[in-house]
Amino acid sequence: MTATTLSALKAAQRSLLLKPLDAAVFLAPYGTAAPMGAFTDSTGTLQTLPAGFQSVGLIDKKSGIAFSRGITAAPIESYGELQAVRNDITSDITAIEFEAQQNATALNLQLTTSATVASMQAAANGEVFFAQPSAENITYYSAVVIGKDGTDAAPIYVIKILPKVAVSKFGGEQWVPTGVLSQKLTMVAFKDDVSGFAVAHTYAGKGWQKVLAQTGMPYVISSLTATITGPVNLAKGSAASTQITVTDQWGGVVAPNLLTYTAVSGLAPAVNISATGIVTPTIPATAGTGTIGVALALPTGWPASGVTTPVNTPAITVA
Repeated sequence: MTATTLSALKAAQRSLLLKPLDAAVFLAPYGTAAPMGAFTDSTGTLQTLPAGFQSVGLIDKKSGIAFSRGITAAPIESYGELQAVRNDITSDITAIEFEAQQNATALNLQLTTSATVASMQAAANGEVFFAQPSAENITYYSAVVIGKDGTDAAPIYVIKILPKVAVSKFGGEQWVPTGVLSQKLTMVAFKDDVSGFAVAHTYAGKGWQKVLAQTGMPYVISSLTATITGPVNLAKGSAASTQITVTDQWGGVVAPNLLTYTAVSGLAPAVNISATGIVTPTIPATAGTGTIGVALALPTGWPASGVTTPVNTPAITVA
């Protein structure tokens, strides 16, 4: 182990503080497949959803979209032990809660009244009459929830896919002159036999591409660019330093633990290079000039990289 600081250990990254500034809930008849892993194209641009998915429209801002996860466990306790000696999860239920404000759409009326869209047919004069079913029949849907952070030019999309959901709780209507006619709904997620899961998650977008390198998630690094952040001329024997910064194909900063640094022969005797890419002159003082080669050293489990040879930094001179 080596000396460090709490700030360094904390690994604080403000760019990974995600905040959905806009969001939408999309529902489709149960069985409509969501584009697993294909919500964006190769450039990170959001694509249209498959036919059948409809938005519930505007959602109450104050309550937003709430996701809950309830776990039930069955602990086994033993005589003389202060903690359970075994614990098994017996239930794992995810629910989504939101208040769709566009109450009068066919989709939202179907959600809040359990009536079918076919029963909502308008008469010749435009009037719509339909009865709320007296016998409940659970209707399942496929759901996609998309949240957006960042800017229009570099959005970060946070997406949840729930292939099988059903309304489990109606919040009821409250008619007041100070609020819209809407109703909060709770929908429970069920495991879908075709997709094999109840909830899945996606992160995507051009803004996500730029922060992906900071997340620790494995991904294909197809190119590297090595630059120097700081001076390229260092006084020999001094305490001066400069920083090697390496970016991927999207401009994201690649973590130093995925890299190795090797100075060319003309520079090697003159500098020390830390594991984090900090370059300092050697002591005793030695002059030299040249570049530093940067190569990938990917851990087990990462996909193969498109970078097979080291990339070089601009020349550094120690004199």
